Amino acid sequence: MKVLFLNEYAYPHQVSGAEYSMQALAEGLRRKIKVFILSPDLSARTVPAGKFPFPKKIKPGQILSPLWFNNPLFWLYSAYWIYQTIKKQKIDLLHVHGKYILPGAVIAGWLSHKPVIVTVRDFKFLCPLALCFTHRQKRCNLNYYIRKEIPEYRQRYGQIARWKLVLAKLWQYKLKWFLNRCQQVIAVSPQLAKIYQDNGTKKVTWIYNLPPFSAKGRSASGRDKHVILSVGKLSFGKGTDCLIKAAEQLPQYQFVFAGEINPSLKTKFPKNCEYLGKLDHEQTLKLYGKAGVFVILSRWPEPLSRAGLEALSFGLPIVASDRGGNQELVKDNGYLVDPEKPEQVAKAIVKAMANREKLSLKSLDLLRTRFNQQQILKSHLNLYQKII
Repeated sequence: MKVLFLNEYAYPHQVSGAEYSMQALAEGLRRKIKVFILSPDLSARTVPAGKFPFPKKIKPGQILSPLWFNNPLFWLYSAYWIYQTIKKQKIDLLHVHGKYILPGAVIAGWLSHKPVIVTVRDFKFLCPLALCFTHRQKRCNLNYYIRKEIPEYRQRYGQIARWKLVLAKLWQYKLKWFLNRCQQVIAVSPQLAKIYQDNGTKKVTWIYNLPPFSAKGRSASGRDKHVILSVGKLSFGKGTDCLIKAAEQLPQYQFVFAGEINPSLKTKFPKNCEYLGKLDHEQTLKLYGKAGVFVILSRWPEPLSRAGLEALSFGLPIVASDRGGNQELVKDNGYLVDPEKPEQVAKAIVKAMANREKLSLKSLDLLRTRFNQQQILKSHLNLYQKII
C-alpha cells in the first residue's frame, strides 16, 4: 500500500502542531506501509524530493498569507503536481493534512481515480473565525457570522476590512464543498467530529492525533515544583488572559509562557510570569521536562492540542478548560476547569501541584491507554484498507 500525505507546509517549514502530527503519523506508518509527503517547496534552493516548485520563498517558521494557497490557480497547479506524483509513485490513496491543498487533492483524485481522505484539526472548513463555536453555537451560519462574529473579531483582533471577512466566509463554503467530496473525513477528537457532523459534513469519523515518538515520558520527581507551563498561541481564544489572572493569585509559583502573542491578548504579565516568545520545536520540548504542571485554557472548543499530547508524553499533570478535545487530555491525571473563572483555575493548579507525582503517573497511563500509538496506527491502516 502506498499513501501520499499532502500539506501546504512540511519539514522544514512546520508552522503548527498539524505539521508535527502529520510527520509523527508518517514516521509511525512507514513501519507498515510506504508513505510519501508532498508539499510546495518554500525554500530558496533546488527543489528537493517530496516538494513541487513554488514561486514564494520563506524561512522556516514563517507563514504565508492564505491567499497564496486559497485560490483556484493554486488548486489547479497543486493538482497537476499531485497527479504527477500519483503516477510516478503508483499511489493508492491520498491523505490530506492541510486545508488549502485539499481542492488540488480532490481534483487529482478525480483525474487518477484515487480515493481522498482528509484529517481536520481546526474549524477552517466550517468558519474562518470560529467565534461561533467559542460562543457555544452548535452551527455556524452566515447571519450569525456577519452580526456577531465579525464585530467581535474586529474588536479583539484588529480592524480588518469587513468585506475581507465576508469574502473569507464565502470562500470557506468552497472549501467545505471540496471537503464533502472526500471519501472520508477524520476529526482528531470525538468532540470535533460532532461539530463537523452538526454542520453538515458527510462521512465523518475520528482518530486521535498520534502522540510524539521522540518525547521521553517520566514522572514528576525531580522537576521544578514551582513552574507552571503554557505552550501555544497567547490569545483570548486560548484563554491566556484567564491564566494570567490565575497567576496573579498564585505568587508562590513561576508561570512560563511559550508562543506567539496574538493581538487579542491585551493583558500585562505580572512579576511571576516569564514570557519566552515563540520558540522552535526542539526548544519547546525541553520546557516540558522542567515544569511541574501543564495548563491549557482554550475558550474555543480545542480540537486536540498537540502541546497537550506532548505534555502527557512527559508525564505532566494537566489543568485544562472543559472545552472540546481538551476533555480527552484529562481523566484522573488533572482537572477540568471553566476558562472564564480564574479562581477555579488557581485552585486546580494548587491541587495539581500538591498531587503532582500521583497525577504524573496517571498522565503516562492515559498516554498508553487512550492515546495508544499502536492502536492509532492500526485505526489508520484499517481505514486505508477499507477505503482502497
